[in-house]
Amino acid sequence: MSALPTNLTTILFADIAGSTRLYDTFGDFKARELISDCLSQLKELVVENDGSVIKTIGDEVLCTFLNPNDAAETARQMHEEISFDPKMVQANIHLRIGFHHGEVICEPEDVFGDAVNVAARMVALAKSDQIITNKETLKLLKLPLKRRARIVDRTRVRGKDDVMEIHELIWGKPEQMTMSNSFTEEMIASLTSEKDFLQIRHLQNRILVDHERPILTMGRGVANHLVINDPLVSRMHARIELQRNRFMLIDQSTNGTFLKTRDEDPKLLRRDAIELEGEGLIGLGQKVDPDHPLAVRYRIL
Repeated sequence: MSALPTNLTTILFADIAGSTRLYDTFGDFKARELISDCLSQLKELVVENDGSVIKTIGDEVLCTFLNPNDAAETARQMHEEISFDPKMVQANIHLRIGFHHGEVICEPEDVFGDAVNVAARMVALAKSDQIITNKETLKLLKLPLKRRARIVDRTRVRGKDDVMEIHELIWGKPEQMTMSNSFTEEMIASLTSEKDFLQIRHLQNRILVDHERPILTMGRGVANHLVINDPLVSRMHARIELQRNRFMLIDQSTNGTFLKTRDEDPKLLRRDAIELEGEGLIGLGQKVDPDHPLAVRYRIL
């Protein structure tokens, strides 16, 4: 029996985040109507961008593109379409999108293969409002799209021997985007410190930044690792990165980020970066004291 033909294709999954909440909030009939309307909009965008809709699976659409750039652009348009649709906004509907380019076996109404499994893993890693892909697919994208990418994780994917580098493609208006150049191999190799880590505390949240999680994002948007909901906080406000065994606080906001260390006056960062040392307080968009509800405490251990 001859082997089935394979094709190099970009597989994209778009999923409605937290769809079970819709059934609890609106009931079965209204929830199904909202999900159907949302998926219909997504499928229209796929066709408009020279893609093929393979099938819908519950609250998810599976589609293919010959060109990974078309997939990336469609993913951006999907998020923007839903985020500006009054009906979707009122229902608080958000998407999670993941895509990967690789070899697949194509049948009339389905696709199979390793690339499908990797793409499914990408959407599983995506948080609400995120577009997730990997380094191998990112290399195939045009430079303007690469500039919208930031590394968010390194993880193992079932069936793959090597650790996979995971990237997020940022979408939205420039002032709403968290932009970061992709890490070089040298930078990735430097994330190997096993004895130093930084602890972040905010209210009941405790988060560690180390070589396993070298980036922590903070902001008003729900896709951040640490979500702080306040009018002075930008959607993607600031991040902490472990770079060459140094913890860097990087501001990317409208109102700036305040850093308060022991016995020193607060420093204002505005679209700038500073190395964190010892322990202190971080204020997003405003000065904070230790008792302030928006105070973010950090400590290097």
